[in-house]
Amino acid sequence: MHLTSAELVLALDRIGIVVFAFSGVELGARRRFDLFGLLVMGTVTATGGGALRDIALGRVPFVLAHADYVAWALGASGVAIVLAWTNRTIPRPVLAVADAAGLGAFAVAGALAGIQRELPVTAVILLGILTATGGGVMRDLFADRVPLVLRTEVNATAAGLGALATWAIEPASNGGAALAGVGVTAVVRLASLAFDIHLPVPGREPPEP
Repeated sequence: MHLTSAELVLALDRIGIVVFAFSGVELGARRRFDLFGLLVMGTVTATGGGALRDIALGRVPFVLAHADYVAWALGASGVAIVLAWTNRTIPRPVLAVADAAGLGAFAVAGALAGIQRELPVTAVILLGILTATGGGVMRDLFADRVPLVLRTEVNATAAGLGALATWAIEPASNGGAALAGVGVTAVVRLASLAFDIHLPVPGREPPEP
């Protein structure tokens, strides 16, 4: 089955929404947010990156234009809340793989949205990064912490490489570009976790107290 770029963006957005909703609820539960706070955390994390992408492209955010976006976010958040409430946890390796796949899905969705507008490769990469990391930045700000993407994680790097792979392969195949973009992003993200890879921090480490 052949999917257009627009259809792929919609499909990949929904995958990212489900995965990132769990991420938002997980952090909210650790910060002891109430039920409403957990729903907000899940929904904002799931839809924030896509909304920022759409605003950058000068269009009505898909979360407002497509009613099921909110339904997916709330549904996934609800499942995550039930798991947290019953003290059931998803194994860390499973969460890591799901998070990497969701990051890749959002990175490709952002890249394809830029390609659809015939934007230059730099804009395509930036849209991929914005879509993949925007929700996480909002999540961290709501939880009153410095966004992880700015200090300890290579999410933006992984998303940028995935977006670049998508742009390079898209002229040959939409589907192939999507798979390649998700794969590159996920592999880079998982490798950074497995081998504890971080971007260098300039300057000296603070002295021991």
